[in-house]
Amino acid sequence: MMRLSLLFCLVLSLGACSSGGTSPVFSAIKGVILPTAGDEKPAKAPATITRARIEESGLAIIRGRLEGENITNILSATSLNGTYVTYVSAFKQTVTMNGSLVTATRGLGGDLLAVRNDPHDPVAIITPPEDWPARLTRDYRFPADGPAGDIITVDCVLTRGGEKQITIVELTYSVTAFSEACRGDGVQFTNIYLADSKSGQIWQTRQWVGKTLGYLNIEVLEPFTLD
Repeated sequence: MMRLSLLFCLVLSLGACSSGGTSPVFSAIKGVILPTAGDEKPAKAPATITRARIEESGLAIIRGRLEGENITNILSATSLNGTYVTYVSAFKQTVTMNGSLVTATRGLGGDLLAVRNDPHDPVAIITPPEDWPARLTRDYRFPADGPAGDIITVDCVLTRGGEKQITIVELTYSVTAFSEACRGDGVQFTNIYLADSKSGQIWQTRQWVGKTLGYLNIEVLEPFTLD
């Protein structure tokens, strides 16, 4: 079991890489989830994160970056509420996830309050790629004048892409790419998931978290488990 902790919060640039493959879905994420040669480097070299440090910490850890920003945060799991795990950064920003589905953010500005997902949503529940559905619906709730907030309901169409390998902090995974085109209540966006080709564990993802924040890119450095 990866213990919950506020420790091991660092700020560093995104370090995953991938190579090969010409799938349209992978072409869509090049330069979005994965860094490009044109990415602006931070003024000061960040601390280096290694697999040994991750394993030594014993923490569930993710790495997140708002699309369009150069700063990437390391967030570690700090609380568990049912199936919802909240991760916190060194700057007290938090991201709550149900499985790999981002359901809430705090401290980022224009935050996402909550997400309702379908019972068999493969982003919330680890699902082998061959069992992912073709369509699903979600409700996204944001702050508004009323107590219920502003609820945006979208219908999403999932498209399976090709398979390839990615490397995240010294570990290489065979993944299947999925794009998810969502539309409803005046918005449209496309989420992207790189899911383990066998288990369905999502290792990298690009998810819409609202009109203000846009997309949040996440890598799972060490998944949360209850084992």
